[in-house]
Amino acid sequence: MFKTIVAGTDGREGGRDALSLARRLARMSGAELVAVRVLPFDYYSTRAASPSFAEVADEDARAQLTEELARAGVDGRVRLQGDDSPARALHRVAEEEHAGLIVVGSTHRGRAGRVLAGDHAAGTVHASPCPVAVAPRGFAGREWGAVTRIGVGFDGRPEARQALDLAIGLARDSGATIEVVSVIGAPVAEVEAGVYDAEWLEQARADAEEELETAVVDADVEISTGVVFAGTAVEELTDLSARVDLLVVGSRAWGPVRRILVGSTAAHLMRQAHCPVLVLPRGAATGQPGEQDDGARADHSTAA
Repeated sequence: MFKTIVAGTDGREGGRDALSLARRLARMSGAELVAVRVLPFDYYSTRAASPSFAEVADEDARAQLTEELARAGVDGRVRLQGDDSPARALHRVAEEEHAGLIVVGSTHRGRAGRVLAGDHAAGTVHASPCPVAVAPRGFAGREWGAVTRIGVGFDGRPEARQALDLAIGLARDSGATIEVVSVIGAPVAEVEAGVYDAEWLEQARADAEEELETAVVDADVEISTGVVFAGTAVEELTDLSARVDLLVVGSRAWGPVRRILVGSTAAHLMRQAHCPVLVLPRGAATGQPGEQDDGARADHSTAA
C-alpha cells in the first residue's frame, strides 16, 4: 500500500499521537516513516541572526526530534521544514517524498479518545496532495493495539469506492477485517426511518444493498456488509467508529487535481469519531482529475 508515510510532530501531545498512529500504519503497510518537525521562519531570526545561529537551531531541533522518535520506539527518518504554515510544510514534504499518506494529531482541546481536528489538522487535510489520517487525542498514551477492524463509509460514488479499495488493500496487508456501512441518502432531514415512505425506503434499501454487494464481490478479505441505514451519514459513521480501529472515508469536495478539499461528512467525522480517521479524496489514490486544474481556485460550494 503506502511506501512512505509523513507524520507531523511538534513535541506536544498531538505530535506524539501522530507518531503513534503513523507507526501502526507503517507496520501495517510496510511503509517508511518520515517524521517532520516544522520550524517557523522566525525560529531562525534574532536581532543578531547569523548562519551559525541557524545551524545551531537546526541541530537542536533535529536532536529533539530524534530523541522523540527514540522515546516513542519509532523507526524513521527525520526531516526539518521551515515554514510559517505547518499544513503547507507537510504538503511540501509529502510531495518531495512522494508520500502516500500524511498523519497528524488532533487538537489538544476536546475529549480524550476522540478525533477533534484543530486548525493545523484541518489545514493539513485541506488541499493535501495525498490522503490524511488524523489520530484521536491521547492516542499515544492508550493501549489501542493493532488495527484488526477497519470501517468504511460507502454510498456507491467514486470516492467511496476508492476508500473501499484502500481499506481492502490495508486489510490484505494486515489481516484485518472490514465493516462497511452504507447510508441511504434521506430526501428529508430526518433520522427516523419511520418518517419515510415505506415503498421508497424498501426500494432504496434494496438498491443500496445490491450496490454494496456488487462492490465487494471480488474482495479477497473478510468483509461484513449488508448494514444499510436510512438516516444521516455522520451519525451512523460516528457509531461505526466506536466499533473499529480505523475509519476510512472518501471526500467528495471538488478542487485542484488530486488534492483533498474535505467535504462536510468527512469534516464532521474529523470532529466526532472515536477512532483514527483516514480521509481519501476523489482522485488522490487513482490520479483521476478533479474539477479544476492545480492553478485554479477551488470551489467549496459542492463539498459533501
